[in-house]
Parts: sequence; C-alpha cells; structure tokens
Amino acid sequence: MITPKFIDDTTLRDGVQMPGIRAPSPEERLRIAQYLDDIGVGRIEIFGTWYDVDRHTANLILSAGLKCRVGVWVRAKIDDIDEALRLNGIKEVGISHPISDIHLKYKVRITREEAMKRITNAVQYAIDHGLKVFYHGEDCTRADWNYEKELVKTLAELGAETYRVCDTVGVGIPSHVSPDVDISKSVPDKVRYLSQFDIDIEFHGHDDLGNAVTNTLVALQNGAKWASTTMLGIGERSGNAETEKVLMNLVYHFGVKGYNTKLLTKCCRFISKTMDVRIPSNKAIVGENSFTHQSGIHTAGVIEHPETYEFIDPEEVGNQRRLLVGPYSGKKIIIFKLKELLPGVDESDARVNALVHYLQNDLFGTGIRRSALTEEEFKDIMRRFGF
Repeated sequence: MITPKFIDDTTLRDGVQMPGIRAPSPEERLRIAQYLDDIGVGRIEIFGTWYDVDRHTANLILSAGLKCRVGVWVRAKIDDIDEALRLNGIKEVGISHPISDIHLKYKVRITREEAMKRITNAVQYAIDHGLKVFYHGEDCTRADWNYEKELVKTLAELGAETYRVCDTVGVGIPSHVSPDVDISKSVPDKVRYLSQFDIDIEFHGHDDLGNAVTNTLVALQNGAKWASTTMLGIGERSGNAETEKVLMNLVYHFGVKGYNTKLLTKCCRFISKTMDVRIPSNKAIVGENSFTHQSGIHTAGVIEHPETYEFIDPEEVGNQRRLLVGPYSGKKIIIFKLKELLPGVDESDARVNALVHYLQNDLFGTGIRRSALTEEEFKDIMRRFGF
C-alpha cells in the first residue's frame, strides 16, 4: 500500500552531473526549480558549496519563496557544512559519504570505522547548527549489510531525519532475498528492514540495469517515504529514475494527489532546451510519440475512442495527441485527416478512393515513401487529387 509519499527531485544536483550536457545558468536553474515547485515535488536537491555559480544558484533558489523544501548537497566534511551555512536561509543539507568497501578502499581510502566517525561527526555538527539532515548512503547496495544497519541505527539515534538508500551503480533489484539475491541488493527487503528505525527512508535509484523506476516504486511500496528522482532521468551514466514516471505511477496506480501533472511535458522540454538533452520521441509520458498514432489498427481505435490506446488524456501531462498518415496507416486515418482538413468531404467521392489507393499502394506500399507525411505534404497530395 502507498501511504503519502514525496518526490525529492535531484535534477539540479545529480541531473546536472550528466556527461555532455550544457550546464544551465543560475537563472535557468531557478526556472527549473520553479517548475518543480509548481508541479508539487516535496523537496529539491541542489549544489551550493562547489563553485561560485552553485552558490549563486543556491541563494537564488533559497530566496525564491518556493513552497517545497530545498536541500543542499554536501560531503561529510565540516568545511562543506560551514560553507552551506553561509547560504541564504538554508534549512537542510543532504550529507553524502560512501559506505561500500569498494568505495572506502579505492576512493576515500579509509576504514569502515573511520567512515563511521566521519559520517556521524558531520551529521551531529549539522544538527547542532540547526539543520535538518538527510544522509546519502552512497553505494549501499554493494555495502556490508551489518555495517549499514549499524550506521542507520546510529543516524536515527543522532536525530537525522532521513536515510537515503543509494543504489549508486544501479545493481539493486526489486526481488526478495534468495540464494541469488542478498539483502543489500534486495530493494524491498532492505527498505522494509531499515524502515523499522526511527528515521525516514528515501530511495535513490540509478538506471544502469534499467530498474531505476521499478526499484523506486518497490521501495515506496515497502516503507520508503521519499523517492529521489530526476526529470527525464538525467544523471550520471545511464541516469536516474525519472521524476515524471515515478510521479505518474503514483498518481495513476495509487491515487496520490497534489501534483500538477499538466506541467510535466513543459518542464521536460525546458530542461531539454536549456541543457541540450534530447528527448527521445518514444520517451514515456513526455515524448512526442507518447500519444502519437500511425498504424491502421491503432488510429482506427483512437478515432473511435482515444482510451483504446491511451491510458490518460495527453492534456493531463501537458502533451498532445497526434494522428499521422504513414506506412501501415489504414483507410480510416486517411479519411479522418482528409475530413479534418476539408470538413464535409463526401467519402463516396471517387477522388477519396483514388487518394487512399495512391497512399496505401503506390506511395507506402511500394516503399517509395518510408516515413510519415507531414501536414504540408498531405495537403499537397490532396491538391494533386483535386481537393
């Protein structure tokens, strides 16, 4: 069962780390934050302690009067927290530090004991300075389970608000513990166990194995309160769980209220433009083809009743329906487009059958044309047949 859940959108932290993107300006990042706030996310995660552009952005967003919470990402270092404390009106930080042996040995080169001390000192320092804390258990799906349990128990006792289960390289799986799946990688069992502690659980899933959205939903179904996601799934390597997918699953399947879903497509297209990230045409929910129909069977159904091939009205997510004439299009869509452009045309008109025959047999059937017609191309063909 899904009880009230919250989106912690990290487009402006994890998302902007995506390789090859154009880094948005502080003003563009503020606009993205405003979109996310208007959509209704519970918290936005941002950088604030790295470069001047990050500090400027953080001050803009923290001063913007957003309804959602704003968390600033910091490392488990006192200097990072001190720098974050200089930001305008900061109220919470997300403290990140790896806990897997792989990371401890090869990245930070310290022992588990040293990591525990570093993490707890940073968390305690932030709390003592009046900040809410959500802690990122980086690479915890490859961490020692007993070590992670001890850490989470300690964080709860210190007063940290949230523990983020970070599936950093996407190896978590939405399966229960078995001879093939240990608990560190079992998203439902890990989350359910950790939920017993007096601390909220958040899930942050990467998509290296393509399981990010499913893992996130499974985490929410098994006790997680927060879902850490990015718009369009942008982020390191294969990216993260998509905010728009997780959000729409919560709305559609579990009846979660409070989101302005009509802004999803507009927000994604703004991000696409400002960050130079291409939205695949078949991208779920916000892609151009999400509500586009071309084949004979599908267009015939949609013309009669859109729900035959659309699970929601595209306007609910700010997208739109498109009906195309192309390879495998049937007579019904051709006549539909003809009537759309020329209301009142008589289907028994010989020109209609001639047009349909030409498109289906001479143009597409022979392979001369292999892509859908644009509106202007269809109009030009109409004119050639005397319409």
